[in-house]
Amino acid sequence: MNKTETFGIVHNLHFEEYRKLPGLNQSTLKQWLSTASKQNDTYKNIQAMQFGSAGHCLLLEEEKFEELYVSAPNGLRQRGKLGKERWAEFSEQHSRKTVLKSNEWERLQNIRRVFQIHPQIKKLWASGKAEVSLFWQDPEFCLDCKARLDWFDPDSGIIVDLKFTNNVSKAGVQKPIQDYYAVQAAWYSRGVYQLTKKNADFLFVFIEKYAPHSIRVVPVSAGDLKHGLQKIESAVINISNANK
Repeated sequence: MNKTETFGIVHNLHFEEYRKLPGLNQSTLKQWLSTASKQNDTYKNIQAMQFGSAGHCLLLEEEKFEELYVSAPNGLRQRGKLGKERWAEFSEQHSRKTVLKSNEWERLQNIRRVFQIHPQIKKLWASGKAEVSLFWQDPEFCLDCKARLDWFDPDSGIIVDLKFTNNVSKAGVQKPIQDYYAVQAAWYSRGVYQLTKKNADFLFVFIEKYAPHSIRVVPVSAGDLKHGLQKIESAVINISNANK
């Protein structure tokens, strides 16, 4: 792994630039977990990922949202030959943007309204920055590492990660999802500690994709972080063995 030229906390770094920079990240760690289930790139999963990316952009970088996304006209669907042709024509007209279904666009706008008036969110968002990039050299693993935080407040030491879900009451409790969330929380917290020597508090904010768009704020416990670190150590061992 190439050495990252600059270690530290970086603001206003475009995601594509972040992706190109070297460093072990939580997504790679998850791929090396022995309990990891195989990802199935179905149309449904791709659509869910697209909705989540659009939601993150709207809630965290609102000024960029309409530069990157556009709503399809009402009634336009990728159904049948004619529908697919019309969708392709509209996409070509907006080739620099991701086209969202009109109902997805409307749901995202409703989510934004609920998000902005939620009392816990207002308190969390009173201080901090969105899309914060971390780069550090981990002394224990002897690896260059990186992380991309949805929200970080260095003064309070709070990390927030947004997750979109179909059912907020069940969010984060099923395996292997539980393992994945523990790994993410432990990895981000580790990065903050390496760079600031502060033990951060980690919160997941689960947001329902469908009305009434309930929001659930879930703090990550010390036990969850310990579990995540154990998973990280296991993944790093698997990576090291594979590179021998």
